[in-house]
Amino acid sequence: MDEKIQKIISAKLKLWHGQPIDVPKLEKIRDEVYKKTRTNKFAPFSNIKKWIKMTRQAMAKEEKAKGKPAKHAKAAHIPKKGKAKPAPHRHEPAHERIPEPAPVSARVEASVNELKDEVQRIEVAASARPAQIVFDKVYLQRFSYEIASMRQAMERISRQLDKLEKELLSHRDD
Repeated sequence: MDEKIQKIISAKLKLWHGQPIDVPKLEKIRDEVYKKTRTNKFAPFSNIKKWIKMTRQAMAKEEKAKGKPAKHAKAAHIPKKGKAKPAPHRHEPAHERIPEPAPVSARVEASVNELKDEVQRIEVAASARPAQIVFDKVYLQRFSYEIASMRQAMERISRQLDKLEKELLSHRDD
């Protein structure tokens, strides 16, 4: 990757620090690179993403190099021999560790009470529903027999109607 491209991208990244890089920003980077270098006019976003990744890595290396102490200087917090001993742990009583709840405003408390009342009303309404009817086999079998007897009666009636109709037709012909 060219140094010019890296400088352009690093400037944009510093400008957009902490913001996600989306498609419009990728397009802006591509346009800026084209304006300043007259190359990569139609660079795919995958290439631009690679450039951004490489630029971020280079920026991280620079930051690390700036913040790194000199090699000959010794760090004061690292002991020479043995392991560092952890600080003794203070045991605090349980009542000291639990923070007091924040005071609740009257408006919020009233709202919570309304919700509780509504839930109670719903529970009372649910318990006041009529009991479910449980059908057993004998009860259902009785209905099926009644339905069967009604069908037989309807068949007899239809046969009788057919006979009457034939008689009427025979009397009309005479």
